[in-house]
Amino acid sequence: MLFTAIKPMLVHPSDYIPVKANYIHQLKLDGHRALLHFNDGAIMIYTRHGNEVTYKYPELQNLQFPVSNCILDGEMICFDSDNKPCFDSLMSRFRATRAGKIKELTDLLPVHFSAFDILFLNGESLLNKPLADRLAALETVITNTPYISICPTYSDGHELFNSVESLGLEGIVSKNLDKTYTMDARPTNSFLKIKNYQYATVKIAGIRKQKFGWLMLGSDDRYKGVLEFVPPNERKSFYQISKQLITSEDKDYIYLDPLISCEVKYQCLSKKGYMRSASFQKFIIKE
Repeated sequence: MLFTAIKPMLVHPSDYIPVKANYIHQLKLDGHRALLHFNDGAIMIYTRHGNEVTYKYPELQNLQFPVSNCILDGEMICFDSDNKPCFDSLMSRFRATRAGKIKELTDLLPVHFSAFDILFLNGESLLNKPLADRLAALETVITNTPYISICPTYSDGHELFNSVESLGLEGIVSKNLDKTYTMDARPTNSFLKIKNYQYATVKIAGIRKQKFGWLMLGSDDRYKGVLEFVPPNERKSFYQISKQLITSEDKDYIYLDPLISCEVKYQCLSKKGYMRSASFQKFIIKE
């Protein structure tokens, strides 16, 4: 397993928070999934898709652990000025490829690896161990520093989710302590993600030509991003109406008089105030 790209177990979407005693709850951190491999002082980092990205994160390459080897599963994140995970900053780090740019961003936007599982320890696979045992092993491997920490666990998922809502964080993950680890799978009763979705009404101000999307304006008429997730029937019905609303167009967009609004569900706002992963809910009918 060491220094080989592996596909981790994925979380299953859920609309409910389990209250059973054999579940623990963790913050769903807003970054990208990462698997950190360590062997006798050498480190390699892979994404969930198997891409090796060690060179992108030089501040993590000197991490040391009191073991011969291990594979840690976790989330790569960047913190903003409010000490919240910032997806935009993490993506700036992830997209950097030139050595000079990586060095510059390492100073400006240091990353942090939040470990929430351990898959391999001292030459032994832990995949068939229950999560409770894996978390106990993780505690023996990591000492929290500015660059790496163990993701905290909580016993009360509803209390944690209420805190997530008040802070505007991404959501929580609820995990069954009795379950083993299944690579490249999304079991329905092991890891559950409960997202803190937000809702808003936006005006439809245009249609993207090449790749489908509606331009969104907020109530203040500021640009809120592109709405890509719209069911086929709603796309078709709006397209017929939109022909009467065209004000201008260029090679990329057809611009509309923003008289029609819809409700969208989105994950959070980007640094620029754009709605991330917005999806259509319903048209808003004005009285």
